[in-house]
Amino acid sequence: MTLVVADATKTPAAITYQCNETGPVCNNCERRQITCDFQLAPGERPAPESTSDRISNTPPVPSENGDVQVHVNPFDPPNLVSTKKTTDLDIDDLQLMHHFTTVLAYDLANQQTGEALALWQTYAVELGFKHDFLLRGLLAVSALHQSYLKPHLKTEYDVKASTHQSIAIHSFQETLVHVSETNCHALFAFSCIIIVLSFASSSKDKASDFQTDVLHWFYLLRGCNEVLNLYRETLRSSFLKPLLDELHYAENHAAHDIDDANHITDLFSLCSPTNLGDKEKSQACTLAIHALLSTFVQASILRKRGEGTVLASFVWPVNLPPKFLELLSEKQPEALIILAHYCVLIYWGEVQDTWFLIGWARYMLDTIKELTPEEWHEHLQWPERIIR
Repeated sequence: MTLVVADATKTPAAITYQCNETGPVCNNCERRQITCDFQLAPGERPAPESTSDRISNTPPVPSENGDVQVHVNPFDPPNLVSTKKTTDLDIDDLQLMHHFTTVLAYDLANQQTGEALALWQTYAVELGFKHDFLLRGLLAVSALHQSYLKPHLKTEYDVKASTHQSIAIHSFQETLVHVSETNCHALFAFSCIIIVLSFASSSKDKASDFQTDVLHWFYLLRGCNEVLNLYRETLRSSFLKPLLDELHYAENHAAHDIDDANHITDLFSLCSPTNLGDKEKSQACTLAIHALLSTFVQASILRKRGEGTVLASFVWPVNLPPKFLELLSEKQPEALIILAHYCVLIYWGEVQDTWFLIGWARYMLDTIKELTPEEWHEHLQWPERIIR
């Protein structure tokens, strides 16, 4: 008996088994404790299913509170209808989509394969054919990536990105008013894309308006989390599960065993009620430092293993108390110093070749230094030493 095992990254190879031998069990089936198709005889193997079939046939899964969740298939809505009256193709857009599926999807999947790659390479694209804002978002981020890769064509690709992004955001805002179980998958996927767009589309030429250039993506991240909170169980039982698992992965580890964690804990004394003279401000800063310390520990663990830290670092803005965001918007020195220490995590993402973060750590730190009085600059020594 001859069995051909297909691997998306390798040339198919024929494997021959003797009588009474069985095929190998793949890691995914073994981990999930389900029957592996490779061990079945050819006549016993089920026919392949489409993307929609696989998701719509998934049995209901109990939620955390014990309620049974009925799976809604996000791929049921009809495809978008083209308004083009001729058979002419927009080759530029086709090239952008080709670049997204063959290059950028791997980058967004953090160079992983399997479910993480399928999320962007297959499911997000298929949903894009049903939701204009997501399709435009994919094209916009693809154009910005091309602008980064091809500086000599930067102006051309930036114009394409800006055009698609403007249409995407307008459509997204209209759809967000009517969020439901049917469109929440596309909305959440676009919320992730728009964060990348926010980073990648900033010129970062010089420190400028803090509210627009730095705080904007904080609110985008929190908006992304709001969509997640509305339909958490629906999203977790869908193709988005690998992304959510990575985003919420956490390990318990003592902070004192983590290199440079003392620079984060030193901030507690800086923000004590005695030093600030304002109990509410002190409490908001203390909560922000606690959240930063937790994020720093998780990112440090991943970095030590050689794994990506970007998703882990994005957890901090989501967990900030609203009062701390007010302090940042008011450009209060204490809040800015805490943000400067967060810049180290952004810098770690840069050195891991996260293209849309390139230049952001230096840009944020320069902005913070311009906004803080000189007597506070001594508290910027550690972030400056790491980033420079």
